Amino acid sequence: MKPKRTYKDSLFRHIIPIPAPEFYVFYNGSQDEPDYQKLRLSDAFAHATDTLELAVDCYNINYSTQNKLLDSCYELRCYSIFVQKVRKGIQNGLELRTAIRQAITYCKTHDLMADYFQKNEREVFDMVNFKWDQKRALEVAKEDVVAIGEARGEARGKLLGERNAMMKVALSLLKKGLPVSVITDSTNLSLEEVRKIAKDNGLAF
Repeated sequence: MKPKRTYKDSLFRHIIPIPAPEFYVFYNGSQDEPDYQKLRLSDAFAHATDTLELAVDCYNINYSTQNKLLDSCYELRCYSIFVQKVRKGIQNGLELRTAIRQAITYCKTHDLMADYFQKNEREVFDMVNFKWDQKRALEVAKEDVVAIGEARGEARGKLLGERNAMMKVALSLLKKGLPVSVITDSTNLSLEEVRKIAKDNGLAF
């Protein structure tokens, strides 16, 4: 008697071919990166594994006269120059809004997708202004978190230093034979803490 085939058997024995996906990343961050690199998901894994992999072609679209991709794509080159002008304006001390407007004007006067910027100037301004403001807000938030952490660390260090000083005072008073009530009142240490100091230093309590 032949075993009965299940739906699961049919599902795994008949694979339907599908088009192979392709993934691309266009990088225009502020760090120096090569014009092209292959990014792999496994590089982010805590340890080596062959259970899952994703390879992505990453192209640096920051403006450069040596960038072959920008040379071959007019729109990307225009976008790259626009972003470069915004960044340069900010580096020169301009406010973000002013830097964006000057970059748009530059592109319009130098025939860099001039028609697009002419028709969509408001949309471009709003999009870039929101995106860069949001990025700066996140950076400020991170800076605040770091500052708060440092302040808390300093406060903890100060408290620890004060406590250590009081413990030394308590030890000195114990050696002089002062009453425990006087020691706790003078140092703000608890009875248990004073008792432990005496025990650790071989003093009668």
